[in-house]
Amino acid sequence: MAVGEEGIEKCLKIAHGLPEWFNKAGLRVMERELREEKTFLAVEGDGLLGFVTIKPLNEKALEILWIAVRRELRGKGIGTKLLEFVEGWAKDRGFELLVVKSSGDLTYKPYDETREFYERRGFARIALIDPYPEWGEPALIYVKALNTTK
Repeated sequence: MAVGEEGIEKCLKIAHGLPEWFNKAGLRVMERELREEKTFLAVEGDGLLGFVTIKPLNEKALEILWIAVRRELRGKGIGTKLLEFVEGWAKDRGFELLVVKSSGDLTYKPYDETREFYERRGFARIALIDPYPEWGEPALIYVKALNTTK
């Protein structure tokens, strides 16, 4: 889903406001992926609350590339709602697995929140790749099986 230039700029503004999670290299990749991949927005009125960008890995697995919520709204359930929306969207399209990569630097405290966010929502940590080739730093791989019983 193309979010348009205005939507991309609003997403990037949110990410720029969270430098603990999104560095300059990540923001460059994010900008490209916001243009190329499907992005869903959490909107209230004309304000963007947060966003999630996804990409199919194959016909059964979907990767969450980016998820972010405005700093002042963190902890209010917006990220959870974005994740729940993606899970429903994915199940409706026959996906069976969600995948997400996160920083594997366990000494970097801001990512403790990120890891806990996914783990509390049923994601299982399946691998630590150090270094992750695309990043040049450690990455944790999380997966969540989707209940696709019909």
